[in-house]
Parts: sequence; structure tokens; C-alpha cells
Amino acid sequence: MLFKSIKKVFILSLILGFGFLTLTSCDDDDVKVPQNDIVDIASSDSNLSILVQALQKADLVSALQADGPFTVFAPTNEAFQALLDSKASWNSLDDIPVSVLTDVLLYHVVNTEAFSANLSDGQVLTTLSQSTVTVDLSSGVKFTTGSNQSVSAVTLDINASNGVIHTVSQVFLPSNIQDIVDLAVATPDLSTLVSALQKADLVSAVQADGPFTVFAPTNAAFQALLDSNAAWNSLDDIPVETLKNVLLFHVLSGKVMSTDLSDTYVNTLAVGPNDEPLSLQVETTGGIEFNGDSKPVSGLIDISATNGVVHVIDKVMLPPNVVTLALNNAGFTSLVAALTDSRHTTDFVSILSGDGPFTIFAPTNDAFQALLDSDPTWNSLADIPIATLDAVLKYHVVNGANVQADQLTNGDVTTLGGTITIDLTSGAQIQTSSMQTVNILVGAATNDVQGTNGVIHAVDMVLLP
Repeated sequence: MLFKSIKKVFILSLILGFGFLTLTSCDDDDVKVPQNDIVDIASSDSNLSILVQALQKADLVSALQADGPFTVFAPTNEAFQALLDSKASWNSLDDIPVSVLTDVLLYHVVNTEAFSANLSDGQVLTTLSQSTVTVDLSSGVKFTTGSNQSVSAVTLDINASNGVIHTVSQVFLPSNIQDIVDLAVATPDLSTLVSALQKADLVSAVQADGPFTVFAPTNAAFQALLDSNAAWNSLDDIPVETLKNVLLFHVLSGKVMSTDLSDTYVNTLAVGPNDEPLSLQVETTGGIEFNGDSKPVSGLIDISATNGVVHVIDKVMLPPNVVTLALNNAGFTSLVAALTDSRHTTDFVSILSGDGPFTIFAPTNDAFQALLDSDPTWNSLADIPIATLDAVLKYHVVNGANVQADQLTNGDVTTLGGTITIDLTSGAQIQTSSMQTVNILVGAATNDVQGTNGVIHAVDMVLLP
């Protein structure tokens, strides 16, 4: 083991020692060559003592005593303490895996001598970890890291015999080294989310490999949820199963960045009837919005973690039933208007808010417009006799079944208003008793839209019994 360690240091020293110069160093006439190397200077500075300990732990002392020249961005003790505080399980350097620590330390070393006078705005420096750091001179001297940190220089141009040291205010991270739970724990405004995950016994689940996408409600968002129910004074007042399904409704399988979002529905880890994944509505037109009214918090999206990505949001999203799904979808405004027509004696909203489960074939706005256009005396829904409208709406609802598109089979299906026939010979179609052939609109944004009490499939015509 000792031989391997010596060999490792020797090889690394050779690599560092024979690296070629990519930045112009200060003129020899302007700089007196000091006698102490980078490690000597760091060891004599009490504010860099944790850096020295880290170099020892990662077996990199000899490497930074080589000829160089090097540029070292040296995190202060305060910077290292902030790194330890960012992860609940890290109480000291001994808790950081050596491989992680080594990669992080090498991310602070450039294989050339770069004094501050030689730096330029936007300059990209390649470090010994083969990751890059970008120079930002727009307001002082700062460095943008691979994990999108903006790190300020503390002290510049500490000259050493084998290079130069710039002390910095944060430990550079080539990418985020926190998992989703660690990230939430380190964010004060997500403390209620952390408490909720603990109460629902979901901490381990969100620490799994994933990757996951988590929509993380702020503390204020959770307080608004508690305030919405007079019986809820704290998280302890929310039934555990309810809280668990609400939290899982905020988690997607896979890493979805904000640039990947579109106007559609996505499957969450929460489940509805038959353990089908509940659908979360995403809208991007005119601004990003989730589940009808939850918005991302500016500057707190696309936060990468080791096992996924976090988007902080301003409202806790409640899993929707089929009525809420229809209300939130701008493509179903005519259907909602038809269901809520004040002339009805049937309370469709109450019925469809019940346990179900329901399978609903939902006509689009265009489908309703085509219905109005079919009769010259119908200029709006108000012109359709209420008895006709009542019968038509019931013809779109199957009670006692939660049928996904891949579960449809050829044959008759009984709705609340009569019988329809599923015909899959030429795609997903419905034959009505009035001899219509109606297409089920198959797609992520139009079918298998799963709610807590049923599923919705959009159709391109109003079904007529």
C-alpha cells in the first residue's frame, strides 16, 4: 500500500511538473522568486489549515511541492466549514470520501502560473480535474464553477517558489456533491419540506440513486397549505398517507431541467386508482406553471444534485381529481362551462368529485365548437336545450372504472348516458349510438391524464347518444 501511494504521488508529480504553460506569467523582473513552495505557504497560514489537512488526507502534498508552476485557488477555513455544513452527514474531512475530496482539491489547481494581472473576463481555465473554471471580472475578481457557484477571491497573488496562490471564499465544486435531501437540508427555506419528508418516511426514497426531479415547496408554501385547513396547525395534523401522496406528487422519475419542460402532463410518483401514476400538468406558454397555479421561484430552478434536480416552487401542489384536471386545462373550458351550466338539475361537479373511479372522454373546445356549428340556432352552449346537454354529458362518463388507453379493448362500454363501442381496428376510436366515429386523441398531453378519482381521455368530437 505504501509503495502504491509513493508511486501515485510520483506519477502525479511528473504530470504536474511537465505540464505546459497556457497563461502568461508576470515578468521575472517584476517578481522576486520566493523560497517557499505552495504547501509551505499554506502551512504557515492559520486560515488555510483545513486546506493543508485536506491535501494530506487526499495524499496531494508532494504533488503540490513539485516544480510546477501552478495556480492554486485556496479555500479558507471558513469556506471548508461551509462545505461541511452543506451536508448533514459531514462533520469533518474524515466524512468526505477520499475520491470526492481528491477530485474537489484537483479542481482548485491550474497547471500554470496565473497572476491576477493575467486574468481576463470570461477566460476559461482548465483544472487538474479536467473541469473548467470561468473568470468573472465584472465586479471584482470572481470565479464561476461547474456547479454554477460564483466564488469571490479573498487574497490575490500570494507568490510561491512553484506558482501563485489566490485564496477564495468558497470551495470550488465541479458539480453539485449533495443529493436532493442534503440540498434541502442545507437550504433554510426548505426546512418544512425536510420535516415533511421525515414525517412521511420518504427521506431514504429521495436519497436513492434516481435520478429524480423534485418540485420543492418553500416554507411559506407549506404554511399556506396549513392555513387552508382549519384543522391543520402543523404537519402532525395532516394524515401521514395524505402527506405522503402529496409529497410524491412533487417527484418525477428522471432528471427534467426547465429547458425540457413543455405544455403537457408528466407522471409523478404519487398514485391513484389501480396504482396508476398521477398526472402533473405543466404549462410553459406565458411562463412556467405547475398543476394550474404553482410557479417556480426565480433563481431557484435547475439546482443539480447528485441524484437529480430540484426546482423550488411557491405552492404545495395537491393531487387533482378529474374535475380539477378539467378546470386547470385551457383546452377544456367549454366542457367545464357545459358541466357547470346553471340550468342543470344534475350536479355534475359533485358527482365527478366523488370517489369514482371514472373514465371520462373529454371533448376539446374545438369539438364543442363543431357541435355548435352543426345547428344554426346554436350560437353558444346556452342555446342547447338543457335536457339535451345533460344527456350528452352523461354519455361521456364511465362510472366504476379507471381505464388507461392500453387497457381499452374492442366492444361495448356502458356510460352514464348509454352505450358506446370501442373500436381499435383503425386506431383508438369510439363508435356512438348516433353512428359517429370519434377519435381518442392519443398523446402525453391528451390521454391517460390520471387524477385521484379517475382518468381523462380527450376526444375530437362531442359524443351524441
